[in-house]
Order: sequence, then structure tokens, then C-alpha cells
Amino acid sequence: MNSPKTILGLALLLVLVVLTVIFGTQVLQLVPQVREEQQRTPTPSPVYGNVMAVTPDPSLPTPPPILKRGSKGSDVIALQNRLTELGYNPGSVDGEFGPGTEEALIQFQQQNGLEPDGVAGAATNTVLYSSSARAYTAPQATATPVPTPEPTASPRAAVPKMYVTADGMPLLVNREHLLPEDYVPYELVTMNDYCPSGVVKIKYSSTLAENEAVDALLIMLQAGIDEGLKNWQVSAAYRTTEQQQKLFNNKVRTYMNENGLSRSKAVSATRKTVADPGTSEHHLGTAFDITVPGASFGSTKQAKWLSEHCWEYGFILRYTKEKQDITGFLAEPWHFRYVGTEHSLIMRDEDLCLEEYLELYGGMTFEEDADTAP
Repeated sequence: MNSPKTILGLALLLVLVVLTVIFGTQVLQLVPQVREEQQRTPTPSPVYGNVMAVTPDPSLPTPPPILKRGSKGSDVIALQNRLTELGYNPGSVDGEFGPGTEEALIQFQQQNGLEPDGVAGAATNTVLYSSSARAYTAPQATATPVPTPEPTASPRAAVPKMYVTADGMPLLVNREHLLPEDYVPYELVTMNDYCPSGVVKIKYSSTLAENEAVDALLIMLQAGIDEGLKNWQVSAAYRTTEQQQKLFNNKVRTYMNENGLSRSKAVSATRKTVADPGTSEHHLGTAFDITVPGASFGSTKQAKWLSEHCWEYGFILRYTKEKQDITGFLAEPWHFRYVGTEHSLIMRDEDLCLEEYLELYGGMTFEEDADTAP
């Protein structure tokens, strides 16, 4: 016979087995519920610093490309409608990004913890077209005036934009006005990395250009795409004086080797199509050679559209046949330079090349030069 202790031990073991079976059954019943809850509840996005994590609202329009003052079109209308919906007053919803839209956007950026630069870039659009966007709140009046903190200058703000003069006029670079010896690019970006391939093809992977000019270029080319004009390509942008020297030397050698010219005559011939180092607008990083792959650009619809509309986006068609005796450069229907709409629209309306504009409004004087070179 079994002893009482043995019987008691067997009884305790039986109780433990029963409890284990009951608990295991409950756990197995909970597994499907936990899985369903995980599927319904997304993993929260990490938040770094003071940046607000936002979730795009699928019921709202897809965020548009970069927009700023001077932009036009349906994307601007969407921006103005969204600002109005949130209580920020852009004025007329007319598809033109003017001062009213800029002020409303700055208010939105301030109240949503964004950089108040008045530009609808990627960071601003992500918040604006999300369910996390904060509606306008009127400032609270305070009994005691709060002192305004002194602005802290960013490292970029301490560097002058060398492609404009001290009074904000476009910097002139040609054979008589060489690139300043202390010239330093302001904020160059690698265009292949920066530009969406669906908007523009960059012919050479190492092509650089000034950030502000590239932003304006993308807005302009996207407007052309919206009107059915595609296949945009940038063949050249920023060049160093060393790169320009190499380009110049190669052309001289070609004339000497293939045309049998003496060096002096080869140099003279080269200057009709290639600028001397230090005298090219490409040194500024705000000039672009815009082309269509496999086509003579001057005869394309893209060239015609740009010649008519580039001014609206802050660009000028720098070298035209009508002004070549003044510019000293042969006509180049592909060469466009960014100067900002505050200058480009006046130049368009008054039919002025850059030299004429600076003579009228920048206090400079010029003499016509019949010897032309790009």
C-alpha cells in the first residue's frame, strides 16, 4: 500500500497538471486577439528632438512639389485651399503664390513648429497635408510685454550670396567683368541627388548648382510638364574656373589639330563659342544649359515655352540674337540664368538684357561690344 505522503504528493501533482492545462488554454485563446490588435494598431513612428511625427491623411491631396513666391498653377491653388481650410488666410485662391499666400504659410509654419521661411518644401508639406496639421489660433494678448529674443544667425546666414551684389542686384560676369577673386559658392547641391528624375535628367552625375536656383528650376520645369512638355535635361550648371580652362584648352586643341590653325587663330576662334576662364556665368552656379536629349534645342517646343515663360519663375534668357552686341555673347537659346522675379519680370516687360537692366537700375555703364562669345 502507498503511504499517506505518497498519496498527498500524487494529489498535488495532479492539481498542478490541471492548473497548467487550464492556464495554457487561456493563453492560446488570447494569441489571435493579440495578433488582431497588433494589426489594427500601427507601430508608433519614432520622434527625434522636437520634430512632430505626422501621419499623412489619405483623404487630403498628395503634397505638391516645392512652392514659393512666384509659383503658379494648380498646386498653388491646392496650397491656398488647404491653408484656408485650416484658418490661415492666403487672400484670393487664384493659383498665384504672392505675398498673401507667403504670409499665411509663414503663420502656419510658426504655429506648427516649422522653419518660418515662407517656402512650401518637403517638411512643410508633410505636416500641412496631414491630419496632424494645427489649425490657426489667434495670438493670446499678454498683460506684460514679452521681450523679443535676439535672432541667432545660422552659419549659412553668415555667408553672403556671392551671385548677387551687396544691394541685391544680379552679379554681372562677362569678359569685362571677371568673376571676383574671392568668389565662394553659397550653397551648392549635387543635382543628380537633389532633382527628381521625373522632372529633369541631369546629363553629368557630378553637376552642381546653387540650391535656390535649383528649387526655382524644378518649379519652372514642372510647370512645363503640366503643360505637356517633357524630356527636360540640364547639360551644364556650375563650373569652376579650372573646369572652364580645361574646356577652353580642349577647344583650342581641336581647332589646331582638326583645322590646322595656329595657336593664336585657334584661341580667337575658340572665344567665339567658349568663354575665357573667369568670364562665364556658369561660375556662379545660377546658370543652366537646358536641353532636350537628341534634339537641337533652339527648334524645340521646350525652347519656345521657356523663352516665353522663364521670366515668371525668376529666370532670364541671357543671350539673345537681338542683344548680342550688348552682351558680347552669341545667341544661346539654351542658356538660362536665375535672378529672381523681382528682376526678371522688369527685364521682360521692358525688353532689357542684364547689361541694360544694370545700367538703368544698378548704376552701371557699358559700351557695346561687337566681338561676341558665350
